[in-house]
Amino acid sequence: MKLFACIWLCLCAIGGGGDEKDKPRTELRLKAATSVRGLHVTIADLCELPATDGPAAAVGAVRFGPAPVHGYGRTISRTEVVQALAGAGIDVATVQFTGADEVVVQTVSVEIPAGELLDAATAALQAQLAVEGGDVEYEAPRNLRHVQAPPGRQSQDLRARVRGHRTGPNACVVEVEVLVDGEVGKTVPVAFKLQRFQPVLKTLAALRAGQPLGPDTVTQVREPMDQASGLFLTLPTQVDGMVAARNLQPGQRLTLGDIAPPALIHKGDIVTIVLTRGRVKVTAKAMANHDAPLQGRITLTNLQSRSQLSGVVHGPGLVVTQ
Repeated sequence: MKLFACIWLCLCAIGGGGDEKDKPRTELRLKAATSVRGLHVTIADLCELPATDGPAAAVGAVRFGPAPVHGYGRTISRTEVVQALAGAGIDVATVQFTGADEVVVQTVSVEIPAGELLDAATAALQAQLAVEGGDVEYEAPRNLRHVQAPPGRQSQDLRARVRGHRTGPNACVVEVEVLVDGEVGKTVPVAFKLQRFQPVLKTLAALRAGQPLGPDTVTQVREPMDQASGLFLTLPTQVDGMVAARNLQPGQRLTLGDIAPPALIHKGDIVTIVLTRGRVKVTAKAMANHDAPLQGRITLTNLQSRSQLSGVVHGPGLVVTQ
């Protein structure tokens, strides 16, 4: 029954007649061709309205459907227009159609400058990098594809955001949305290359094991992270009071294994060793078998028995063992 009523109203609107003759009618003159500036086709795009306010304005604001894709047209018949009005709840008996029997609809599109797309994407990337922190350089794409979008009835704007709200280790995609009258009409992905950097400590010259480390022997440099992926030292304060744990080459990046506290006891030193067993403590003399720093472990040779002992350095010339 509802379908029959809708068809009957459409026939009345197209051909007139019926019991609705005496109702005031809004005349809609169907255009032969029209161009749409927004994302949606309205009745006002398809028809010439007698006025811009009142009942005619309400009819003209009814959306017929989405605008055709750029470069393509669509032919809309008078019957389809009547059906759209009936579906929107408009009493089609109060509408009188004149003019063409069908209208050819095309979409107006303008090219968005690549520079504007890139500026919006760059601003979004910079804001994200500021939140994430770190030393990062980025390379913008050299060629962006041409983008066409409707200019909109009132406005056309750009809105950009980083995909996933975070950057990758070496790349980042920024999605630039083309807003047509406040609605997303098109999304353009803009890909950036990223290069991350970190500070590392390097030797200024060849160093011998045990040589002190400091501003004269070590410097801080900025290097790409893909070339400094290990656990390298980054701050000059990390080598304060330290010495080279082994022989080091010029320009060598320093790790924790390359540095050590300075030796408090050296190989061949005669030290006092305190042997503790419960509450009993015994002291003896022993010779250091190698260098060892404060709180470092050391092996010794007992001067009397020639037996081998090990302990922990507690001070100059003092080793404690259990």
